[in-house]
Amino acid sequence: MSVDFTDLYNKYYRRVYFAALKIIKDPDAAEDVLQETFIKAYEKLGDVNEGWKIGSWLSTIASRKAIDFLRRDKRLVMMPVDELPGLQTTSPLAKSEVEEEYDRIYFEDRMKKKVSTLPPKLRVVFQLSAYHHMNEKEIACKLDLTNSAVKSRLHRARQSLKRKMKEVKDQDNTA
Repeated sequence: MSVDFTDLYNKYYRRVYFAALKIIKDPDAAEDVLQETFIKAYEKLGDVNEGWKIGSWLSTIASRKAIDFLRRDKRLVMMPVDELPGLQTTSPLAKSEVEEEYDRIYFEDRMKKKVSTLPPKLRVVFQLSAYHHMNEKEIACKLDLTNSAVKSRLHRARQSLKRKMKEVKDQDNTA
């Protein structure tokens, strides 16, 4: 596949930047991730066979680079606990990183189960958007639908999932 890299950059730089910014929450760091993403893309561009996947592929690279950036940039300051001002080590509200990670994984698992209950027309559009980071135009092209049909199905899928997750939350609160 022959792709002009300048055209590729111009077409996708905003998408890549916002994919990084969504994770990092720092515009300057997102710029760094943007550069790293396109460097990697330039090196691996020959491995991409299908043009419609380039946007998703770049978003995935950006997301992974952003996570790597956060891991690299994580700075820990070590000091004795008793020197920390106003820290209540026995607070029942404080969650450890392990508990937060478990909650995130548990939520994602429940969400995937709820997604699997969507009607097929809604499910496929939602999965392409949420899991493959495809925009509405890419989904419409892939599924041979109009942009408005994709937009409508995404909206209905999100509304349905919102109702289903609210039901789960209400059940959890009564248990």
